[in-house]
Amino acid sequence: MQVCCAILLCTLMVEWLEKTSSSHAAPLHEWEQDSTDVHRIHTGSHEFTYWKNFMRHTRTCDISQKVKTIVYYCDLHNHTKSESIHVETVHSEGHS
Repeated sequence: MQVCCAILLCTLMVEWLEKTSSSHAAPLHEWEQDSTDVHRIHTGSHEFTYWKNFMRHTRTCDISQKVKTIVYYCDLHNHTKSESIHVETVHSEGHS
C-alpha cells in the first residue's frame, strides 16, 4: 500500500514538473533590424615612394577600415544585439 502511494505521488510530481517547465519556457527571440551605420576607422599610415619626371618622391598614405554595424531589436524581450562587418580597406593615395 505504501509503495503504491509513493509511486503515485512520484508520477504526479513528474507530470506537474513537466507542465510547469514547459509553460514557463521563454519564447525565442524575434530579431528585427533596427538600424544600420557605416563608418570609417583610421588604422594607421605608411609612406610610399613613386617616380615622377625621373625624380623619386615620397608620400604618406592614410589607411582606414570601412565598417558596417547592424543593430537588431527583439520586441518580445526588449533585447538588442549588434553585428559589425568589415566592408573594405581604404588607402588615401592610389598606389601599388
